Amino acid sequence: MNSVSMQDVRRVLDPEEPDYAAIAQLGTDSLPHLRTLVQGDDPMLASKSAYAASLLEGDQGQDVILTAARSDDPVLRVAAACAASNLPAASAADVLGGLAGDRDAGVRKVALSSVPPDTSDELVSRFRDAATEAENQGP
Repeated sequence: MNSVSMQDVRRVLDPEEPDYAAIAQLGTDSLPHLRTLVQGDDPMLASKSAYAASLLEGDQGQDVILTAARSDDPVLRVAAACAASNLPAASAADVLGGLAGDRDAGVRKVALSSVPPDTSDELVSRFRDAATEAENQGP
């Protein structure tokens, strides 16, 4: 049974400055609620939820972050790119791969700046190439 309620998650994320350490303490039981919030109508809460998912141990929140990365809202895709920087390199690469070639220049910029330092040079080069290609295609 899920011991973390939506109310518990909202209590942590609703303030203007969320207590992200507290969300990490809620653990994986918070994931269904974070996913629901990422898919919800409140872009600010969705962004906070994507970032909160990145603070769970390892790559447990990757699915929630990928959901944010696939959003139509560029603000949420930027949040996903920021969140990816907290994931292990391979998981971050999965999230950032699509965002590096995003149609929105701001998303591309944040995605490139979020590539973990331990990412292979080949992968970094592919991200840069995707961003350059997207930039050359225009809006």
